[in-house]
Amino acid sequence: MGETYYLLKSGTLSKSSNSLILKNETENFEIPLEAVDTLMIFGNVTFTTPALSLLSEKNIPAILFSERGWYITSLIPENYLQSGIVLAKQVEHQVDYGKRMYIAKKIVIGAAKNMRKVTARLGTEKSPLMEKQINSTNSIQELMGIEGNIHIRYLEILDTKLLGKFKINSRTRRPPGNYSNSMMSYLYSVLYGVVGAEIFGTHLSPSVSYLHELSERRSSLALDIAEIFRPIFCDRTILKLINLGIMGEGDFVNDGGVFMNERGKRKVLQEFDKKMQETTYVSSLNRKVSNRRLIRLELYKLERHILGDSEYKAYVSRV
Repeated sequence: MGETYYLLKSGTLSKSSNSLILKNETENFEIPLEAVDTLMIFGNVTFTTPALSLLSEKNIPAILFSERGWYITSLIPENYLQSGIVLAKQVEHQVDYGKRMYIAKKIVIGAAKNMRKVTARLGTEKSPLMEKQINSTNSIQELMGIEGNIHIRYLEILDTKLLGKFKINSRTRRPPGNYSNSMMSYLYSVLYGVVGAEIFGTHLSPSVSYLHELSERRSSLALDIAEIFRPIFCDRTILKLINLGIMGEGDFVNDGGVFMNERGKRKVLQEFDKKMQETTYVSSLNRKVSNRRLIRLELYKLERHILGDSEYKAYVSRV
């Protein structure tokens, strides 16, 4: 797999041979695309038609965010690996409530187990699993409520390991109300974009989901899969940034909410990218793969499930 390129600057993206050039009032700089497989753009960027054509030619999706990290849209190359058979099976597993509940429950159980892995590694009280309650419910709405309760208790446990000014207190989103919520909102949005880019490399449709309701504009399947990986990829990154003193008060601004400045964003994205490049042993492959590759493998597992080749179980971290 190639690298993810994070673009925090604003300007106009144009084509230059096999690279992109970002031009603004103060600088011009080149973005070589040889080793890039995903372009993540934060800020005000204008594309020229040749630039878009080059991204399509090289099969590089561009994921667009606002400067504050809110997801805007994804620009997906035209030769996206769509499959009518897979789409039909995806829809079948969505409209059949029993089949939908099976997948949704596996996602919530996987997320809950990964939250527990995070708290166990901190040496604190373990976050609740509530697996019996998850398996006994027959309602998506009730399942979402159970997941919400698990997450609330999980955040309370994380708070026991965070310094006062970096305590979460409660989850606040738009706008984030404190430093930790600012980092969470930002990284959760980035992970959503990463998952969306990985869906592009499969036959799955990003618009057909199981835990989250279908949406006209969002890649709701990315929301489903991101639930599984948020604790081990995003939350662990945030804990490291806080507890090692990498992030400080000077990395944030108050502007109708608490947001990271450019220096803070760079720190967070640098650590998150390191996390994505870390490797994990996968017993079914008998080798190590990058954490980002784990997301693609998770999507392949879901695809095999809906095609009837194997039963889906969500990924659970070994540590």
